[in-house]
Amino acid sequence: MEILKILKKGFSELGIKAADDIPGKFETYLHELKKWNRAYNLTALKDDEEIITKHFLDSLLYLKVIPEGQLSICDIGSGAGFPGIPMAIVRPELTVALIEPSRKKTAFLRHMKNRLSLQNIEVIESRIEDVKDRLFDIAVTRALFSVGDLIKKAGHILKEDGFFVLNKGPKFEDEIKDISGDVKFEIFPIALPGASLQRNLIKVYFKR
Repeated sequence: MEILKILKKGFSELGIKAADDIPGKFETYLHELKKWNRAYNLTALKDDEEIITKHFLDSLLYLKVIPEGQLSICDIGSGAGFPGIPMAIVRPELTVALIEPSRKKTAFLRHMKNRLSLQNIEVIESRIEDVKDRLFDIAVTRALFSVGDLIKKAGHILKEDGFFVLNKGPKFEDEIKDISGDVKFEIFPIALPGASLQRNLIKVYFKR
């Protein structure tokens, strides 16, 4: 199945109404990711369909639990831009800060920002613990941290009424059962389009 068909089918399953130029941006992203990957080792996935499903569409799952409107998003440990860049492509009203400590990876992120003309993206070369004096409405991350570690390392970057969104597999309950303090969770099981996989999006609210 060709790239654009896979993307459009995934958008349809996720209920995403994409502007006409958006599939082409993802096609460019795929091409650049594969080209840079040969030198920079950005992803272990090599197959086009796997990259689209397990990186692009997996990133867009986050939008299912993020409200409409002009919100500031922090993507912690962005790597090759997941989930931040796909979110920024589909929802241009979001402002997305990509936080990544690796110089090679931030070089790729800046390249993609320019290549795709994404004015709503900012690339910050830093560990999340060292990002000071910045507050965001929502912080997202993939499987980088456990829930407990994320609160400890990144709790300082959320606004008072902000929240985290994490994307976890089936063992997420082991992570949250021992979390103490005034922490609240909302769990959203969502099927990943194009794969027989279920993701669990976890919204995490806590009082500092």
